[in-house]
Amino acid sequence: MTMDQAVTTYRDEALELLAELERAILDLEADPGDKDKMAACFRAMHTIKGGGAMFGFEEISRFTHEIETTFDMVRNGRLTVTPQLLNATLAAGDHIKTLLFASGETPSDELVSRSEELLAVFRQMLASVGQDEPGEQPASSGPATAAATAAATAAATPPSQTPDGTDACDLPDAGPPAIYWIHFAPAADLLANGTEPLGLFEELAALGPYRAHAHIRDIPALDDPEYDPEGLHAAYDILLMTCRGENAIRDVFLFVEDSCRLAVTPLSSGRLRGSDLEEFLEHFRQAPPDEDQTVAASRLRTMVELKLKQVEAVRAKGPSKEQARKQKQETAPASTSLRVDSVKLDALVNMVGELVILQSRLRQAVKGENMAAAADVDEDLERLTDAMRDSALELRMLPIGTVFSVFLRLVRDLSASLGKEVGFVAEGAETELDKTVIDRLKDPLIHIIRNSLDHGIEPPEERTRAGKPPAGRIVLSAGHSGGNVVIRIHDDGRGIDPARIRKKAVERGLLSPDADLPEKELLALLFEPGFSTAEKVSDVSGRGVGMDVVKKNIEAMRGTVDMENVMGQGTTTVITLPLTLAIIDGFNVRVGDESYIVPLANLRGFQERFLTGQPRQVDSIERMGHLIPLVSLRRLFAVPGGQPDYERVVIVEADGEMTGIAVDVVVGRQQAVIKSLDESYRHLKWIAGTTINGDGSISLILDVPRLLRMAREQYERTEQRETPA
Repeated sequence: MTMDQAVTTYRDEALELLAELERAILDLEADPGDKDKMAACFRAMHTIKGGGAMFGFEEISRFTHEIETTFDMVRNGRLTVTPQLLNATLAAGDHIKTLLFASGETPSDELVSRSEELLAVFRQMLASVGQDEPGEQPASSGPATAAATAAATAAATPPSQTPDGTDACDLPDAGPPAIYWIHFAPAADLLANGTEPLGLFEELAALGPYRAHAHIRDIPALDDPEYDPEGLHAAYDILLMTCRGENAIRDVFLFVEDSCRLAVTPLSSGRLRGSDLEEFLEHFRQAPPDEDQTVAASRLRTMVELKLKQVEAVRAKGPSKEQARKQKQETAPASTSLRVDSVKLDALVNMVGELVILQSRLRQAVKGENMAAAADVDEDLERLTDAMRDSALELRMLPIGTVFSVFLRLVRDLSASLGKEVGFVAEGAETELDKTVIDRLKDPLIHIIRNSLDHGIEPPEERTRAGKPPAGRIVLSAGHSGGNVVIRIHDDGRGIDPARIRKKAVERGLLSPDADLPEKELLALLFEPGFSTAEKVSDVSGRGVGMDVVKKNIEAMRGTVDMENVMGQGTTTVITLPLTLAIIDGFNVRVGDESYIVPLANLRGFQERFLTGQPRQVDSIERMGHLIPLVSLRRLFAVPGGQPDYERVVIVEADGEMTGIAVDVVVGRQQAVIKSLDESYRHLKWIAGTTINGDGSISLILDVPRLLRMAREQYERTEQRETPA
């Protein structure tokens, strides 16, 4: 892994940690005494700080240090959870996101100034706690006391400092100085897992002066068959004098404690025998080190000198890290990462193994001209291809809850700024959707929820007068429906007055004063560009910019968006999206020389009808005793060629309604790899994309929901015109 890849990985993990931090903070807001959430906040900041220092994000490491200290005091019960702390932490999380993607290795003065502004809030909270009053030290006697005195004398070095230059013993959570004996025996694969022991010792140095002894006699000889040059065979005994306490020491080893032997013993606790300490201190008093240590030190010094020479050579020849990073950013395409369940990866790898076996079987069948064997292979290959396709698509599927978690913070902050009380409920968070769809879904949902908060949910006084509870409610739910995912955003607000929509539409010339549209079509006007029923423009919404963009973004994903409304009870926005944007099952149909794909998820059956005259673009056909609209693709797309004596009718369904699509020939079932239309063809409203057939020809993929909606509207208008008054 290159350094740039490692930095990208750190950013991704930091964003996940910040999302966990935000959830923990919002949970603490509901239950300030939840110790698990307090510990989660501390762990998130501790991990972000450590990774920041490792990968060159020095400002992040410096910034998170005092926030980490604050939550250390919270989890230890010395600082209480307050709204000020929660708000400051949320703001700090937003600032860390900005620092993660700040250009250049050194953040701007503006970002540093923002860091100091936020840190001032945490410092004020820490200062309010103050230093612990030094209490009487537990009495101890015998060799342990003498040894402790000797250790303190031996360890006398300049005071340790935190990353921002503060003396460790001056921090608000510092107590009286104490000496600890730490035994640390790391796992042999510690280095292979990416942990550098020297980094742990650097963190210990930030706590206070220490002396360490490495047990190197247990290291196998170089010619020993059991010697692993990449393994770590040394164990360490450490004497540390610190004002920070045992918890701070254990936090240094937080991420390696489960895979090592660790013991932290206060010398005044009576758990340490004086003879043990005296023996340990002898290692520091030996004048000339033993031969093994001399050899090891010599080798280490040689390796360090060689490494420094290599670094200097690279610096002399190549561009700086900053130049290299800028060059890579200019040339490399943007990439995103995706965490995948290992079970899914294992299944895909197993299928690849089966594919290799099938390839061998096919080769043997071709060589032996065994057509029966080749047919068997073809059948197995079709089965395996379907399974691999499904498995590959599952790798791209993510729980939609990864987006839902963002909205809890949005509702919290925006409702407070609007002076409203609003609860947020997410349902169906486990529903899986293609990652591409999820990435593009976030902005439309944000706009819909902002509209609900600003225009839908009433102020507490108005809700009380209407007999409603003072606190409003927004419910965001998701679930599967056929081959689609249906997302509903419901608020229990005042609803939308159709009369106001009609009045605004007449004012803008979208409707004639005597037009009589059903409520569903009136609600559809809200998605027209610039259309808004808001009486005043706010910082949140009301300019008529947004809902038309929401509709365009949803339709760009081959989805639909509709609104349901009940005056006085609220509004529901319904978004229907395909499970994936990559591959679909469909039926290939032909009209003249043109080829089309009807998605299998919308298919409900086939019929035939004989033509008795020139068909209309939208006609009707009987289906199970009911008339349904019938769309002629020949007329809709002006396909040239003669009209056949009879047509095949493909019955499709979307949004609970059926429509027939008249075609010349139904070719058969086909898997379609979806390719988006070129910008020049985006005006084709009823086409969702294209696919390349096995013979190299191109088929257009029908957008069934749009096609059905158009057919229904035209059919109803035709019925109205032909119905006598």
